[in-house]
Amino acid sequence: MPSRRRFLTGLAAAGAAGLAGCSGGGSRGTNFSPGRESNTEWPLPGHGARARSYVPDAVAPRTPPAERWRAETGRAVGRVVVADGTAFVPAEDGLHALGLRDGEERWRASIRPYGVAVDDGVAYASSRSEPLVYAFEADTGEVRWRAETSGDFAVAPLPAPAGDAVIVGDTDGRVAALAPRTGEPRWTFDAFTGVYSMAARDDRIYVGTTGGEAYELHVVEEEPGDPRGVPLWRRKLPGTVRALTAAPESVYAATFGGGLLRLATGPAAGRTEWHAPDAPTVTDALVHAGGLVAGAGSEGVSAFGAADGAPRWRVAVDRVAPVSPAIAAGDTLYVGVGGALRAYALGGGVGVGPYRADMQRWRRDLSVRTLAIADGALVVASDDLDGSPGVVVLE
Repeated sequence: MPSRRRFLTGLAAAGAAGLAGCSGGGSRGTNFSPGRESNTEWPLPGHGARARSYVPDAVAPRTPPAERWRAETGRAVGRVVVADGTAFVPAEDGLHALGLRDGEERWRASIRPYGVAVDDGVAYASSRSEPLVYAFEADTGEVRWRAETSGDFAVAPLPAPAGDAVIVGDTDGRVAALAPRTGEPRWTFDAFTGVYSMAARDDRIYVGTTGGEAYELHVVEEEPGDPRGVPLWRRKLPGTVRALTAAPESVYAATFGGGLLRLATGPAAGRTEWHAPDAPTVTDALVHAGGLVAGAGSEGVSAFGAADGAPRWRVAVDRVAPVSPAIAAGDTLYVGVGGALRAYALGGGVGVGPYRADMQRWRRDLSVRTLAIADGALVVASDDLDGSPGVVVLE
């Protein structure tokens, strides 16, 4: 148990940051360790196809970091990803490819991107102003192909973990599996409303829509070389599906105004395993770390038990404060809240009854739009770096 002085000091630090913490449900699933691997990447918006937004073994700053470099870009409109020593930034003025060690611009594509994902040396980008998907050579920016769809996009492309395909979903509800080498459609599926979120595990694709539907699609080959996306189930949820995270036996769905749900997968056909109706609406990402599912939104940062949905800890914020998607590495969760980048103990710090201390590890005055973790550092897209939007790397 912490000393009374240490406990009060922790509470004072939280109060000075304008935050208030509370907890519930015990400490199950909170035994996290610092990462040990510094040579890591973040190639998809949610790190991997499962969209966990968490790398358990990655090194990331646990104490106030130093600046490696900063570079001006347009205002980020999608989540930063990092692969092959390059940070890819979808911005208002194009898709930027910046060297991760020095910030030098390797190339820039003059498109209006929504999101980007990198797989096997190719950067796939969806457009936010026209119904197009692009494939760029990640090292040179050369266009490999571009493919037209029926609508524009509110979700980044998703390289499938199985089936040799890149999954895209547009605002008309069309889900398409594109051949990575040519962009030709291999199969399509039509959801009832526009696609807002996606995740994948093995040969299963999970789709969330603006109309509040969640789908599980099974990729099968009825004949050799002829794959299909077969719907296994559809569930109507209580709001737009803002984020999906795939687990081995379930999928977590964060909705707009309808809380957080854990849905069974496979033969259980989308059955609700638990529902946390009071969970705050998250900003387009869930962190699935061990026994916790956490997210950040306008009402704060909250963590729930992955197995039972019980509240584990919460950090409240000013309702008018802008909040970035949350990400995590090792034992630390990172999020931009109200003009500051903050690092929290992923396990919830230490607590006595309803109170928490040692939650916040550090803060840095910095407006944050999106984050990624790679190479032992935080890659931060900001709206205000000395008055201009850009990217800064902190280590």
